[in-house]
Amino acid sequence: MKNRLFLSLTALAISATAIAQQPEAGTISIIPRVGLNMSTLPDDIFFVMCGSTNIPLEARYRTTFMGGVDVDYQFAPNFSATLGAYYAQHGCNYKNGMVQNNAASGTSTSGTGYSDLSTQLNYINIPLTLNAYIAPGLALKAGVQMGIALSGKLKYTTTEYTKNNEGEFAPTQPEETSLKLDNMMKSVCFSIPVGLSYEFANVIIDARYHFGLTPVLQIDGIKGPKNRVFSISAGYRFAL
Repeated sequence: MKNRLFLSLTALAISATAIAQQPEAGTISIIPRVGLNMSTLPDDIFFVMCGSTNIPLEARYRTTFMGGVDVDYQFAPNFSATLGAYYAQHGCNYKNGMVQNNAASGTSTSGTGYSDLSTQLNYINIPLTLNAYIAPGLALKAGVQMGIALSGKLKYTTTEYTKNNEGEFAPTQPEETSLKLDNMMKSVCFSIPVGLSYEFANVIIDARYHFGLTPVLQIDGIKGPKNRVFSISAGYRFAL
């Protein structure tokens, strides 16, 4: 019984290893891919005015869509090079905030609440990566990526409110604001993607972290923020 179990497990392991193989040297493949980005602008802060004081609302991660296609060339048994083109959404969310007006009326105070704050940046990303296979189907990857800016906007919602001495709020109808950032976006930005992927039966699961090298926004007198993006995607290999 033990021998049969051992032989079965061995056969399963051999079968899985046979399926989890990288292409042969000289193979060119097309790999459509879709996935999610978790992006932020770590140096970016949204300021709201409270009298003569600025209240900072720090950037947080936002989850967005990415999708595109890779062309992969297996130039050696354990190495390949991949050139891709993706549509990707970057940017960040911001912490909600509330400011109180200086003036108080009788037994109540008034102020403004800020919510749903986000910077939304759209790109065509073109990554070039070198992939090193360290086990059947398992590859480490690193390279360089160029991002071509398409459009951008800053969105937030403001709600005016009054608050009585008992802490009860009376909000007004929320008002949404959207500001275009196209003229503030750098036309091209660069980053370094590093990560790993695993391929099984032509399905490739890919995870990368992108370190921004250049600012994505240009603001007079202010050092622009750089993208920081974690992406995870699934693709399917079609060998040509």
